Amino acid sequence: MIAFFCYIAVIILAVFLDYRFFATDYTEGKKGMAYHSMVYWLCLTLMTMGFIYFAYSFHWFNGFQAHDLTMGPWTAISLFASGFLLEQSLSIDNIFVMAFLLRFFRVPSYAQNGLLSIGIWSAIVLRGVMIIAGLWLIDQIEWLIYVLGALLIYSGIKMYNTDPSEQADPNQSLIIRLIRSVFPVTKAYFGQHFIVRKMGRWALTPLLVTLVAIEFTDILFAIDSIPAIFALTTDPFLVLSSNILAVANLRALFSILSRILEKLEYIHYALSVLLIYIGVKILFTHQISIPEWLNLALIIVVLLTGTLYSLWRSSRDKSKATFPEQ
Repeated sequence: MIAFFCYIAVIILAVFLDYRFFATDYTEGKKGMAYHSMVYWLCLTLMTMGFIYFAYSFHWFNGFQAHDLTMGPWTAISLFASGFLLEQSLSIDNIFVMAFLLRFFRVPSYAQNGLLSIGIWSAIVLRGVMIIAGLWLIDQIEWLIYVLGALLIYSGIKMYNTDPSEQADPNQSLIIRLIRSVFPVTKAYFGQHFIVRKMGRWALTPLLVTLVAIEFTDILFAIDSIPAIFALTTDPFLVLSSNILAVANLRALFSILSRILEKLEYIHYALSVLLIYIGVKILFTHQISIPEWLNLALIIVVLLTGTLYSLWRSSRDKSKATFPEQ
């Protein structure tokens, strides 16, 4: 129990240190900070895998936050790595939407990192609550896991048929229309302020509207990603740690991938295949047993295939545009 809460305390401290040292604006001279942040979180992920090895070797949790006390350390590490890669890959689709929202609301570059950091902190808390609630519901209602499997298959098919470059107008969403109907919203940004006093009245700024849109989007993506990891493991610590680490480095990942998103426009096909595969795995979990290492290998192969295909198609399309056929 002490080991679990010590780990949570370390991760909370790590999130604030990441913001303190690596959260900068997107100026030309500081682009390398995003790569430093990625290395920082990679080191923490590797340290977590080492922590898992010792925790599951010597049973540090003593039954607290560990469903299977017979689980070996290498099995636990394999499940953690699979969950982390799965959550990290699904966040790529989230990055597409985040980049669209920042462009749509014309968020100034100096405010983007702070906005994303707040979104990440709240997303960690939100996902933690959703994971705990989901695990409790699965324990109480055994057939609920099959509902989640069907939901993942539906989400995978929907993602396959959706073009990530085509996004709906955020101002038409129910939550944004409700905010604009209740509160006055300024047209201009006022630094990094969410609320300002203008002409004797308090008003919201577009920065707060953008934050609400990002938070609402994360809730929608969490509905897909959290059930997905339940198909790999329902061990609370492995689910929580892999999710937290995958979300915590989202700002750095966004900073890096936002410049090459147009080259990854076909990655959503690979993500949809993963969701469908995991949904089917849930539905037939009692009929088919797939080893943890094979799950990890399949996730890596699907992601590599989707990435390489996206880069190849992007390069081919660019060549056609540069040298059109006569």
